[in-house]
Amino acid sequence: MTKKVLRHRAKLSVLAASALVVACGGGGGEGGGNSGAFQAISFNYPGGATLLAGPVTLKATADSGLPVAFRSGTPDICTVSGDQLTLVAKGECSVIASQAGGAGANGKQWAAADEVGQLFKVLGRAQTPVVPVAVMRRATTATVTLSGKTDAGLAATYQSTTPSICTVSGTSLTALGDGLCQLTVTAPADATHEALTGTTVIAVSPLPPAVVQSQGKTQIVALATTDADGSALSYASTAPAVCAVAGSDLQILAKGTCTLTLSSTSGATENLGVVVDPHFFASGFNPTTNRTLEFGDINTGAGVPISGWCGGADPSFCNLTVTSFSSTFGFDIKQKAGSGWDGSTAGWWAYYNYEIGAPKTSSGDRLPFDLKTEESLFVTLGLNQTLFDGGGAVAVRIQTNNLQKKANGDECYITASVNVQPTSAAPTAYFLPLKNFSVTETCGTDIAQTAEAGLAQIRSFGVRALQFGPSINLSRPTPNADGTLPAPTDPGYTLSTDVTVFGPITFQ
Repeated sequence: MTKKVLRHRAKLSVLAASALVVACGGGGGEGGGNSGAFQAISFNYPGGATLLAGPVTLKATADSGLPVAFRSGTPDICTVSGDQLTLVAKGECSVIASQAGGAGANGKQWAAADEVGQLFKVLGRAQTPVVPVAVMRRATTATVTLSGKTDAGLAATYQSTTPSICTVSGTSLTALGDGLCQLTVTAPADATHEALTGTTVIAVSPLPPAVVQSQGKTQIVALATTDADGSALSYASTAPAVCAVAGSDLQILAKGTCTLTLSSTSGATENLGVVVDPHFFASGFNPTTNRTLEFGDINTGAGVPISGWCGGADPSFCNLTVTSFSSTFGFDIKQKAGSGWDGSTAGWWAYYNYEIGAPKTSSGDRLPFDLKTEESLFVTLGLNQTLFDGGGAVAVRIQTNNLQKKANGDECYITASVNVQPTSAAPTAYFLPLKNFSVTETCGTDIAQTAEAGLAQIRSFGVRALQFGPSINLSRPTPNADGTLPAPTDPGYTLSTDVTVFGPITFQ
């Protein structure tokens, strides 16, 4: 009798996620035909990279333990050499994993495995604008020439969305006031890049930015060339390994502290500094998730008798507004319907809690944020005008990871605080020495309420969250559009307490 041998025929399964495909007959290797035991390939999804991002290492295993080979099914879109995948054009890339069978390490014979394929879309590389991170403005205006191209070499167009701070004509940017200049930037796509439509922000100030994030490239600060009195300005770097002066540009080259000297033809001199790549608590914010870019939580709460409390049964007048570069918590005290409030706040209780949490993983696990050698907190704060006019301080608190329990069983974290006296309602940068933070929440322990104890707690336990507590505005209503003040009985009578925290928040 002639015995018919059914040879294993490799079949291709194309998946868009991590795949596990078993040959006909299944089994974990104990079954199989005359050509050997069946085996299966597990192939990790290799998609997600963009053009020009460098090779991707392919990862696949066979349950036989035999090596897996790879090949491209679309060599005009992607190529394979060994386990290295290179993306060469936009389109759909097909990668195939195979194992031809043979003897395993223990001599067991394995049949060829079914081939497993992965299919994914290859996107072009993203473009970014080529703009300075900041513009120094000492005279009435400052003019800067922006690059006419993105980092991809494609033509860029600009439009200002903050005309009181900056205007733009072609590639000529004119800084008119201090603050954040926001530009909409567009650029076309090409064979290897996606089209660009996005927003970029440039800080405008009489001084260089206190903190700069290098993001792996040379950043530029456009230096002021003329002082307020018309004197010409020149600069010299005193930290050439960190920064260099080239014409009217300050080039940020490396991590560290950039120091430079400003000299005026009037004879005046100033020493300036920029901290490069400090320990970032929050590099920015995500307006979609209302978190920091490091996945830190933003928690808020406030309340008074007339307006109730955030999320309470009465109308809530709490508003959290998050942009890519700032987070604002506003609490508006308004008259509750039928309350008969006469505008007096004498004897009221009131609270306002605004908390930005330490970095987390994308899955929500809190990361340790230790401060073993850092000496100061850098944060930029802005207030609404009526809050600033009250002259009150803003308490900045560092909640440590030292978890305690109060006598009633409530969980409590040791917290150290410092009071900041705002110098302007507009965004203002503050460097707060950690040695000035005194323990203000002991959670019922015998920890001393001193600055020495505060620094010790910060050093030992790190940071769980930053909290901001202003003196709540209980007496200064928001003016009407014509500048007059509303009466307490007017529907628009509002006592606003708005605190804006700008990114980045850093320790250095």
